[in-house]
Amino acid sequence: MKVTVKLFAHLRSIAGTDQLRVDLVEGATVAELLDHLSKTIDSPALTDNSASVMVDQKNAERETILKDGDEVLLLPIIGGG
Repeated sequence: MKVTVKLFAHLRSIAGTDQLRVDLVEGATVAELLDHLSKTIDSPALTDNSASVMVDQKNAERETILKDGDEVLLLPIIGGG
């Protein structure tokens, strides 16, 4: 199956692009996608919970199962004080 991943802020800079098409096995989870991406673009920033994940415009957990054609947004968590 294929999903589209949209990257924002420093994640876009790390990846060198704002959008990726990723091939995954059927039934893959968000966690598996993030693991795949962290190896592909060589960045632990995707697996250390420093990014908020949305799937088809809804908040998603690492256990969320992805479907073919899903759009995944990776948004850096920004802290403030």
